[in-house]
Amino acid sequence: MKNALRIAALTGSVAAMAAITGPATANHAWSTYHWNTGATKTVTVDIMDNVDSTWDAYLDRAIADWNQSPHINLTKKAGTSDPKRCPIITGQIDVCNASYGQNGWLGLASIALSGGHISGGTSKMNDTYFNSSAYNNYADRQLVMCQEVGHDFGLGHQNEDFSTDLTDSCMEYTSDSTNNTRPDFHDYDLLAQIYNHTHTSDGGGGGKPCRGRKCGGGGKGRVLGYSGTTPNEWGRAVGYDKNGRANVFARTQGEYTILTHVTWVPGHAPGHDHHDH
Repeated sequence: MKNALRIAALTGSVAAMAAITGPATANHAWSTYHWNTGATKTVTVDIMDNVDSTWDAYLDRAIADWNQSPHINLTKKAGTSDPKRCPIITGQIDVCNASYGQNGWLGLASIALSGGHISGGTSKMNDTYFNSSAYNNYADRQLVMCQEVGHDFGLGHQNEDFSTDLTDSCMEYTSDSTNNTRPDFHDYDLLAQIYNHTHTSDGGGGGKPCRGRKCGGGGKGRVLGYSGTTPNEWGRAVGYDKNGRANVFARTQGEYTILTHVTWVPGHAPGHDHHDH
């Protein structure tokens, strides 16, 4: 396949081995951003299904794979958000798909931060590209779904060079996505590094650690912000990929910082792709 991305072909035995061996050398955190898990050391949130039937199986697969980590406990709920807007809502992750336009990106992950804690997140799949022959295949769809949800926990990319294939993880850019549709043991190791500690203070935008409907599950939580679909809506560039393209953006909305992580179409040159912009 000559398509863009890759995720991790990973079995339950590998996930189990990662859980047993514990943190190794994984170092691909997005930054220091993480959910406030209190004493549980587990991200226990609702993941809201705002996708259509074409994407349901991909979302189910991603949830099952990420839930193999002892630090992730996602429960899928029916979403009530408009997929075109896909707002960030406190205490949950909303997953959406729509034809967002020929704006150069395959997927977007956005999080709302308060005090360094993630208060809510979204993952968007751009059907403008996924309905085209180049990307309308299992591997590319599953890679991007897995990757965008992974960003919502605070994970970054293991590799950003499309000409290489260094891992079996969905948190990689690659020219052949065949074997990169799931997390790998480095992803699970990093989740252990990020979340294997106890929070003793308030954080994450509102008191107690988020657990399901108590923090806005069911689409009834407080709207924290919107990521939009273009760089002008994402704010200033704060991160760049290996090709020098801006792929992380930040803007302030009320008490929150909205961060957006972009998965660009390979070869696309966005307007914010130079460090002097």
